[in-house]
Amino acid sequence: TFVDERNHDLPPDNLQEDPKPVEAHRTSPTNLGLYLLSTMAARDFGWVGTLEAVERLEETLQTMGGLRRVRGHFLNWYDTWDLRPLEPMYVSTVDSGNLAGYLIAVAQACRDTMQRPAAGPEVLEGIRDTLHLLIISMQSVEDSGRAQTVTAVQLREAVEATAVTLVDFPTATPERLRRLHQLESRADNLLDTARTLASEDPQDSRSEILTWAGAIHDSVRSHVRDLQ
Repeated sequence: TFVDERNHDLPPDNLQEDPKPVEAHRTSPTNLGLYLLSTMAARDFGWVGTLEAVERLEETLQTMGGLRRVRGHFLNWYDTWDLRPLEPMYVSTVDSGNLAGYLIAVAQACRDTMQRPAAGPEVLEGIRDTLHLLIISMQSVEDSGRAQTVTAVQLREAVEATAVTLVDFPTATPERLRRLHQLESRADNLLDTARTLASEDPQDSRSEILTWAGAIHDSVRSHVRDLQ
């Protein structure tokens, strides 16, 4: 969410939630390595496609290549907005060691990915993971007594239609692409319905329902890109 253009595709150190959201726009070698590794983990779990994972790696590594270093070593803290090293400047053996270990793991993950099909079985598992989280988050609507509203019923129907698309997934690439396009259409409908439900109650605008519906939508599109 926060590894974006404003932060030069670098991961902020943390997000304070209470008493109000405050983003710490600084990063360290440990943050950098963990983000790169988590990107490949997201690819392995099927939450994002290969193209998206590669783009994320390239964007972050490109920024890292321009950061000020000392004898090749990254300094321990950088401002993610202007990329300047933060005072006091120093090289941490702990953080540098963390980054080295993460980069070894990321490199091996990239080699492994090159040997995998564009859309293996992990694609379905990743989408099922997120759909399961959406179903759990829908429990709050049911508990609130609003489960019988038109939009809530439509959301349940959209979830069921999406789940059916994940059954008996084809093995051949052309058929798999057609099924993913069908899944993409149902994910679009799922997200539109979740947005409508959120708009009916301002308290739901920040709900997990909308978050997970959006995640399903983005995940499916990411995998469609790979097969195309």
